[in-house]
Amino acid sequence: MEQRFDYSIVGHSGDSPAIPLVNFGQPPANEKERMSVLQTMLAHTQFCQSGDHTLSAMGKAITSVTLGADDHDASLVIALSDANLERYGIHPRALAKIMEAGDAKQVKSHCIFLASFGPEAEEIKRELPPGRGHVCMTTQDLPRIVRDILTSNA
Repeated sequence: MEQRFDYSIVGHSGDSPAIPLVNFGQPPANEKERMSVLQTMLAHTQFCQSGDHTLSAMGKAITSVTLGADDHDASLVIALSDANLERYGIHPRALAKIMEAGDAKQVKSHCIFLASFGPEAEEIKRELPPGRGHVCMTTQDLPRIVRDILTSNA
């Protein structure tokens, strides 16, 4: 059976805008490999520097999916952020401009704000292209939000 999605998972933190976790065409094959990805993510969060690379991470992700755009129908980037942009002097409009630039490359991008900072997440969402910012207040909401993004872009 042909795969419907080809994906990569790339993290970002105060240390780097691109921390490769899963490469395109190489999804974790079993539960052990999926657990290894999660363990790598957790380990990184425990030792990374404070900072924010949301803007450069989004830009790099858009460029990355653009490189293989000839062999698939649609390109989609879903970024997750802690909605703590203001702390690092990042204006939400700068993120919106990067997302809009992706539109010109036929890459639809969305940003999910894992909102420990609910009011700030809602403010950021209002600055992004309509329907492309999402606030996730509880982890139980994350699968639904991702499903909604995937089905709205199918």
